[in-house]
Amino acid sequence: MAQTLQKGQQQQIRTGSSTPGGRSRGSLLVASRTIIYLVSAIILVIQFFPLLWALSTSLMSAQETTSVPATLIPGHPTLSSYIEALRGDIGRYYVNSVITALVSTVITMIMATLAAYAFARLRFRWKNVILLLVLFFSLFPPLVQVIPIYQILQSLHLLNTLQGLILPYSVFGLPLAVLVLMAFFQDVPVELEEAAIVDGLSRFRAFLQIILPVTIPGLFATAIIVFVGNWNEYLFALNYTSTKTYTLPVGIVTISQTEFTTNFAVLSAATILSVVPLVILIMLLERRVVSGLTAGALKG
Repeated sequence: MAQTLQKGQQQQIRTGSSTPGGRSRGSLLVASRTIIYLVSAIILVIQFFPLLWALSTSLMSAQETTSVPATLIPGHPTLSSYIEALRGDIGRYYVNSVITALVSTVITMIMATLAAYAFARLRFRWKNVILLLVLFFSLFPPLVQVIPIYQILQSLHLLNTLQGLILPYSVFGLPLAVLVLMAFFQDVPVELEEAAIVDGLSRFRAFLQIILPVTIPGLFATAIIVFVGNWNEYLFALNYTSTKTYTLPVGIVTISQTEFTTNFAVLSAATILSVVPLVILIMLLERRVVSGLTAGALKG
């Protein structure tokens, strides 16, 4: 009798998943996963479609880009637009963009790291007020600040120079970098720092030897965000530079324009060429960037 009851219980356990309740839970799980995959696919298409359109346009002739109706697939693919773009001053614009984006990112990260650590760890008067002021001034749109910054750069004789771009770039990426890095520093256990100080390290050495190594993924992720923002910046580069100091966002427009028309094939080719360094950078630092962004999301 006991063996019969035990067999019945085992059979009930094996067939539990096939009950109406089990089937409904399984169907709900499959449906939720399908919706997630579908939404993710739609987001990917929306994100990558402009880049795919630019890539397709860059392989067309100038006449084909203005044909009606517009086509996504080139009728006769050609690399002439890339050749024409490379014949221009795109190399100089590349160098200008690398210098301004890289130097300003380094300056921003140094200032943001020290400021974020101070806001996250140190206690001083008016800390919250200072932080709110920094965030408040960062809310002003760049268009409002073009003329005041122009006057400042003019008085410093920095117009039409790369230094004139590096200076505002270094400042405008600072609030976001401080906020992001504060989250990483606040998540590091205070006990690690206190133990290092007890062992004889100064607070600054504990910051350099203990805190920074732990937050390297966050530093990389923040630096990438700041670098991409500086690389793609257009408004300041348009107003504060001349032909010799143009960065890529401004330079690719001048390459593709004539007196009366715009060659959209050359414009698309130059745009694709400007994206290549960012793609290479993300591929090289993929693990650190993903781990840093994931850690930041978990902290939030």
